[in-house]
Amino acid sequence: MEDEASANARILEIDLGEESEVDLRTLDPEAYDLIVVYVPLPTFGSTQSYRDICGDLLDASWAIERMAAHATSVRTEHPPGDYRCIRTVLTGPGPGIFEAIADCGLLLRDIEDSEDDAELEELQSLRGQVYGYEDDLETFIPRAPEIIDWYFANLHTANQELRYEAPEAWSNQMARFPERRLGFHRSGFSGVLGGSCYASRAGWLVPVAVGPVHFFLATEQKYRLNDFLPADFVIIDGEAFVHHEGLLVRFPSDCYFKSQVCAGLVNQDDEYAEPWSADPFRALRSPAAKTTAPMDISTWGGVEGIPAPAEGCYLHETGTLVFVNDGHFLHFLYDVRPAPLQTAKVLREASAQVTEELSTATGAAPSLHCDWTSLDDEAFEELSYQLIFDNPKFNSDTIRKLGKSRSRDGGRDIVVYEATMGVKPRKWIFQCKLVTNGSSLGATRLTDVGDMLEQYGAQGFGVITSAQMDATLYDKLDSICAKRGVDQYHLSVLELERALGRNRRVRQKFFPGS
Repeated sequence: MEDEASANARILEIDLGEESEVDLRTLDPEAYDLIVVYVPLPTFGSTQSYRDICGDLLDASWAIERMAAHATSVRTEHPPGDYRCIRTVLTGPGPGIFEAIADCGLLLRDIEDSEDDAELEELQSLRGQVYGYEDDLETFIPRAPEIIDWYFANLHTANQELRYEAPEAWSNQMARFPERRLGFHRSGFSGVLGGSCYASRAGWLVPVAVGPVHFFLATEQKYRLNDFLPADFVIIDGEAFVHHEGLLVRFPSDCYFKSQVCAGLVNQDDEYAEPWSADPFRALRSPAAKTTAPMDISTWGGVEGIPAPAEGCYLHETGTLVFVNDGHFLHFLYDVRPAPLQTAKVLREASAQVTEELSTATGAAPSLHCDWTSLDDEAFEELSYQLIFDNPKFNSDTIRKLGKSRSRDGGRDIVVYEATMGVKPRKWIFQCKLVTNGSSLGATRLTDVGDMLEQYGAQGFGVITSAQMDATLYDKLDSICAKRGVDQYHLSVLELERALGRNRRVRQKFFPGS
């Protein structure tokens, strides 16, 4: 936003969904510092067909790349609350940019019924360029990779339609790109990352040479390598978990195994590729338990002096991301969530081999005790706001705290959207409950949750409380959220105190003596 904030910036705004009143080709690019172009997505919000949505995104991606080729830099975003267009900011426009914008306008306007033969012939030529662009997407190095990944994310759903409506086209696509059977595609960020990287709705498959540091920075995620903990993997009663010193999360085995199969598929025809291990369990152990030394890689993701993590499983301190280094690939798994207290207790009772980490997860030995009586409701909501703001699972630019405590906020204390790539982010609502009398938080303390979730269109819900959450509340929330397809992410006193133990800035602000 810095370029746009400059008082002296010369800015031109163009909406490609409307016919321009001037001949764009006659404009001088040197007269402007940046050009803001609104690229329409005409079927968004008006179609049930993912094939139509993919068509919009393919046209938009081609148009943005066509324009970006004549600019110093490009940035894309959505106008607030509007997913029917892409706001494209082109900085440093150069020769040829207005010809490119005019071509994009012709492609994106509905002129199929035009009687101008020359115009229709030019439109047909542009359509041919888009078809060629689609064929080359897997090898193309884009300036706006996020739009290409958005296209692919919808293509996986559209392929379900294509399989029945055009089975031959679907079969040809799967023969050419077998990883798409698993819901993976070669990411548009591959060129930026410096290696073929594959993305799905639930994870990423990244060559080990790319490294997590470069991966997080290049894809603009808030996760940082220093915040990951070596994790132990365990299967008990048929369910898989990873844990570290009391932080216990469900491990998405299906996503991990698909990622491993994808690794085998993308390497099978590459004689120069790194050897791949078909044993998915080999890396599922804590790096701290290994006797072998870490791999000797002096450059990790192009950053000198950063040592490579050893092979094994790593868990983010918030419990929202796991990655596995199998020695050849990094498997980033986003479909994880902290396990509730009841689950930890069941696991502890089910296995005599559960370690002290599980005892901490059940509340046997928390590492930090906070004096919750020193806070009032308003301070507790502010503390909760700070922890959600710092959590890389969520987009801190979208977070809102609704009013003062006990205000008429409709049951919403904090509203925030997920930090996602390539898919529409989910809206989360959090309720904050300060409890200082030592009792647990029961189902009767939360009312009208289902109505609130439906009224405000939430796809995620969480309770943040300074007490333990009892079984009646978990049962109630499981029932309400399951019926509505709403995900859950709760922070009881155990998770709160662990989070504060790791977050010194927030801890010192609210508990300066701790």
